[in-house]
Amino acid sequence: MNNNRFNAIKHIFVEGDVFDYVNLDKSTQAYEKLVRALQKPLKLILFYGKPGTGKTFLLRKIYNDLRNKQLLIFFPQPFFDESQFLASLYEEIFNEEAPTFKCYEEFLKACKQHERTTGDRVITVLLDEAQLYPNELIEKIRLMADTRLFKFLFTIHKTEKEDIMAKDYFKTRIWESVELPNSSPDELQLYLEKKFLFHNFFEYLALFTPKQLKYIHTLTAGNLRTVNKLLYKFFELYEYYEEYHPTNIKGTTAKTKYIQMAAIDSGMIRA
Repeated sequence: MNNNRFNAIKHIFVEGDVFDYVNLDKSTQAYEKLVRALQKPLKLILFYGKPGTGKTFLLRKIYNDLRNKQLLIFFPQPFFDESQFLASLYEEIFNEEAPTFKCYEEFLKACKQHERTTGDRVITVLLDEAQLYPNELIEKIRLMADTRLFKFLFTIHKTEKEDIMAKDYFKTRIWESVELPNSSPDELQLYLEKKFLFHNFFEYLALFTPKQLKYIHTLTAGNLRTVNKLLYKFFELYEYYEEYHPTNIKGTTAKTKYIQMAAIDSGMIRA
């Protein structure tokens, strides 16, 4: 068993589940916009942002908060095959193994029968990593939305190399868009405060001076996934020094060179 205190601290920066979700201004605003959009008679909704901004966390929170209030289906992994997508969708709707559909129309017929027998007018489907779906499947999903039996929320990455918003099947057919930006310096500090507090390590936030917190924001551009990666490496360094060279980490505040060493090891600074 590892009794090194920094071993436990570094693990709070491993990507967690929805119950480790930290609420920030940007995520609260995006959450409220998405919930309102899901309550409107919209067919296609786009939720986008750079990788690591917290989209999947927010999507899981929405699913957990709303699934008992409406028929809500969440697919965290992308599909690349139409038949597999339709079968999985059927199983989520009917809670039984999907039959072999001869065609897309047979699937729609089953869904229309579900609407008639249950009274559920719209089935809301949350799709994460939607930028990975084949164009042909995206087009079929659009046709499904046109039937008014389904409502889809696409969650996609917006990257510097490829602005997914420019793709025709998103740009011309989305009814409402919500963006989740990177965190501001104040949001980053609040994120760390809540992260340390939730795991009963709040006193270790004092390791970082306000200037160092701003430096961490500069290194990571406020991207929470990158923040987690950087601080995992930082506390991994502290774990090593605690074990073998404890005098190197004496004092009440961290040395900026250790933040820089973690950034180099994480690929944020080129040595």
